[in-house]
Amino acid sequence: MAVRRTGLAGDGLRLALVAVAYYVSARLGLELALVHGQVTPVWPPTGIALVAILVFGVRVWPAVAVAAFAVNLPIGPNPLGAACIAAGNTLAPLTAAALMKRAGFRLELDRLRDAAVIILLGALTGMAVSATVGSLVLVISGSVPGSNFAQTWAVWWTGDAMGVLLVAPFLLSFWPQAGRPALAWSRQIELAALLGAVAVVTFVAFQNPFRLEYLVFPLIAYAAVRFRLRGAAPAALIASGVAVWAAVNGTGPFAEENLLQKMVTLQGFNVFVALASFVLASYVDTRDREEQMSRLYTAARMSNEAKSEFLRTAAHELRSPLSVLGGYLSLLSGGDLGNPPPKWVGPLEILTAKTWELNRIMDDLLEVSRLDGAVIPGREKLDLRRVVEAAVERARPRAGLAGGQISMKIPDERVEVVADASQLGHLIDNLLNNALIYATRPARILVRLSLEGPCAKIRVDDNGIGIPEGMREAVFEPFRRGQQPGFENVPGTGLGLYISRELAIAHGGTLALQKSVVDEGSTFTLTLPLAVAEGSARA
Repeated sequence: MAVRRTGLAGDGLRLALVAVAYYVSARLGLELALVHGQVTPVWPPTGIALVAILVFGVRVWPAVAVAAFAVNLPIGPNPLGAACIAAGNTLAPLTAAALMKRAGFRLELDRLRDAAVIILLGALTGMAVSATVGSLVLVISGSVPGSNFAQTWAVWWTGDAMGVLLVAPFLLSFWPQAGRPALAWSRQIELAALLGAVAVVTFVAFQNPFRLEYLVFPLIAYAAVRFRLRGAAPAALIASGVAVWAAVNGTGPFAEENLLQKMVTLQGFNVFVALASFVLASYVDTRDREEQMSRLYTAARMSNEAKSEFLRTAAHELRSPLSVLGGYLSLLSGGDLGNPPPKWVGPLEILTAKTWELNRIMDDLLEVSRLDGAVIPGREKLDLRRVVEAAVERARPRAGLAGGQISMKIPDERVEVVADASQLGHLIDNLLNNALIYATRPARILVRLSLEGPCAKIRVDDNGIGIPEGMREAVFEPFRRGQQPGFENVPGTGLGLYISRELAIAHGGTLALQKSVVDEGSTFTLTLPLAVAEGSARA
């Protein structure tokens, strides 16, 4: 109950703050009214309402509606008209927020895409709702002649849109952003001095009849580059505020202009400083982010190259002592140095098996280092039957040690592919090795080679433990191992299927798990394109 009351109190306080901010900013905006005491060149509440809905959600709409009605009641044509105008003022930011969220707008406003979204959807599209409703109410009530509808709509729309373009970015500049530290005191002082300079330059520019108002742009651009949105948004708001004050008081370039000319001059300046500020800030943020990503990519690539070089070096350095070890083990096991004592037979078999496993790990490490550098097979036309037969012959001794059997079905005619024989052999070795590791004793493995259209297919069937549904793509990821009970400590690197798929892709083919049934077995299918016949190639 206490939590519920705390939540209600927090929501009530949030609604009150939004309503007060909307009402106070509206009263200040009405002091700058240029058309019928109702339409202003900049309507700050639209920016406040839009940000409130974006940050707190649509549940704050009652605060916007109540505040808008309170603002319009004393100045509207009648209570009903004030209620209708308030409804339009509420629907506009709701519509804008919905469109912006659908477009993927981010509150950080640090992408050019976000700048485009707030301009096109937040300001230009969303604020057309309030302008249309408000202008219709004024015309229907007789407060504005029907002939002035278009002019009233344009002034209302530009005022609401400018509220979004100037106030919303200013409020969003306070939104916490990951990786953006708080400004140090020295930079805060620099920013304050810069904003003061913007105010002074804008004031001086609008105190003389010459068109010097755009002299403030370099300062706004500097604020955007130096401080991003935290500098650009307040600089634009200050410049716009000074310009509106000058227009209301008829100073500088506004002295000899009529109402329409004032609106054109003022809104042209406001649009310029608004867009130039946060669009430039978003561009700088985007550029910095791309440069950072480029640096990270370069560092990652160099690290990957160093890893690959280490793997190649380690594998080559370890291969020599392993070859020597394997050679001596072969001499001992084969009796070339005399028949070994009976007690040595078991340990020699274990040492031989482990040496074989280490050799396979070295092969995998070398293959991974080659894959990282992009596989470019040494292509030649070859008979795929011979590659399959050689791989099966290499695997049969190991299968025989465990009482297993590897069968083979291949066609009588040649099956020609363009491939690297060594890499293709390694690929099939990996499939057979995988089948032997996870087979249910005694292992029963069937290798089938067939022609299917323009492709050759090699299927490896086993009677192994199978692969669960959720793991059927994961087994092709590097360092992923079978997790079934009893197989947790199976030797290997978890790179075999990953390497095999990469080699298949490098040969223009595919490797897939065709089917798998837990506790019954699996079928892996390798598909390779057939070599194009010479006659077909010439044709």
